[in-house]
Amino acid sequence: MSSPPALAPAAMPMGMVHLARSKLIQEDLFSETCRKDSSCLSCNHAFCSHCCFYHHVHSWGTKMMVKVALDAGTGQPVLPTHTDEGYKIMQCMVEEMPAEDFTSRLPRDAFCLYCGKAFCAAVCSHHDDHRAEGLPGDAVIRVEEHNGRHCVRCTGTEWWASHLDVVLGDPVHASEDDQGRYYELLPVLRTKAGTCMFCGVALEWHLCTHCSRLCHQAWLRETDERRRRREARHALL
Repeated sequence: MSSPPALAPAAMPMGMVHLARSKLIQEDLFSETCRKDSSCLSCNHAFCSHCCFYHHVHSWGTKMMVKVALDAGTGQPVLPTHTDEGYKIMQCMVEEMPAEDFTSRLPRDAFCLYCGKAFCAAVCSHHDDHRAEGLPGDAVIRVEEHNGRHCVRCTGTEWWASHLDVVLGDPVHASEDDQGRYYELLPVLRTKAGTCMFCGVALEWHLCTHCSRLCHQAWLRETDERRRRREARHALL
């Protein structure tokens, strides 16, 4: 017998979840890759500015982050010796930078419902630290590619499942992990910005989501049917 769906944590601002849901629908978040393109002089840690820029903002009055570019000819990192403000970086910090991997491309395989940010889980653990901010720690969803489609890997009973029915399709794969726990891959359903979310026709008003009331009602029915299938599927587990 399946367990009941988890309730949304009371501390989670649902407005942020709905904003993140909109980004999942309209933005191609996972096709791009990341790279450790910066170094934090305070943490002495390399990071990706796309994923972690705001995680390394320190209120010390001096910018503690430096960019690490790649040489156009060799593709190797060009290690800075001064900050953007002209301050000389301590030699010991400069000598430690080569130990970091600034060249590898990193897949964006996770998405934070609180930040609305896609990131590489292997190099950015900050999104799991929201517990310290009084927010639930399970606001990160995992993303895998399956047959050319980006899919969310989940059990289907997470607290956020009902909030993402509009953006996640029916399972394209279901199995058990190495520990015998059930999981499924739900494809991310994207629509092009400025088009009807049901039929795809261009919209006259970009603030609208559907071209007509009929399309809106059909979209609601389709979403509701998908939700019913999900609930029926898990009732049999």
